[in-house]
Amino acid sequence: MSTLWVRCYSDMPATKDVKGAPIPVAQEPGTDLTAVTFTTSAQSAAFPAGTQYIGIIADGAFHYVVGSNPTATTAALKVPADTLLFLGVEPGDKIAAIDAA
Repeated sequence: MSTLWVRCYSDMPATKDVKGAPIPVAQEPGTDLTAVTFTTSAQSAAFPAGTQYIGIIADGAFHYVVGSNPTATTAALKVPADTLLFLGVEPGDKIAAIDAA
């Protein structure tokens, strides 16, 4: 069983690296959703109005999908444990996660 933490952001301005390439930087404070505990596919709460980006991290390797009523499968993108990932999303959508095999 793993836990997924989700933080919602309304803005993610970019700063520049040493070569001038943009680096997205989360604009705190974000809004935390209730953590999702999962083994099989489980959904988060809907992203609140104004959400454009989310940051996700889990304590175990997982696969995820985002949508209005998502169901994660092991065919979806795999994320290693303890990896922070930022995603562009739509308000009202949810993220679903399932333990990686």
